[in-house]
Amino acid sequence: MATPVKIIPTLHGEAARAFIERAEERERNPRNIVIFNEKEERAYIEMMKRSGMPL
Repeated sequence: MATPVKIIPTLHGEAARAFIERAEERERNPRNIVIFNEKEERAYIEMMKRSGMPL
């Protein structure tokens, strides 16, 4: 019996570059807690809903 495979969201272009920059900044300064701006947070929540992942 096969297990269905979910498609993993993949970042491209400007979104990928911004993600990498924030990840590197987070490594350098782990106490900085601001991760998303308001627009990015809405996009993140929408992506999680579409993928069926819990928030």
